[in-house]
Amino acid sequence: MKKNSWLSLTLLFVTYFTFGWKLSEFDVPPHLTWFLAVAAILVLAIALSFPLKDTKTAIMQWFSSDYGAFISIILGALVAVIVVTWMHLFVTCLVLISAGTLARLDIQLSGWKNWRAFAVLATISLTGLVLGGGIEFLSKTGRLVLS
Repeated sequence: MKKNSWLSLTLLFVTYFTFGWKLSEFDVPPHLTWFLAVAAILVLAIALSFPLKDTKTAIMQWFSSDYGAFISIILGALVAVIVVTWMHLFVTCLVLISAGTLARLDIQLSGWKNWRAFAVLATISLTGLVLGGGIEFLSKTGRLVLS
């Protein structure tokens, strides 16, 4: 791996570490929250590692019909309202996606295959999430084990 790739992978780790720290501060049931966070990390790692080849063709076919364009405008307006309403959540997701994309580009420039890129992205992201949440939980409660 190139020397410059370690900077983006460190940024990915720190980003997910911070996310794990903030995630463990919420007063919601931790089982559901952590399950959704891990699932989102794995879906993002898959999306970054295995891009769809015919995406452009599918998008152009969708927008070429009046029905597709109308539905896209309505969904775009809905997404804009959600983004403005929940700006803090949107910005957090955008930072996580940006860090993952930067790390994926560096991995791609290193010449690694898709499966290895997925393994690296998922491992670093999950490690950062678990360490961030674990250290925050430990600093708050002084216990190592959830009970």
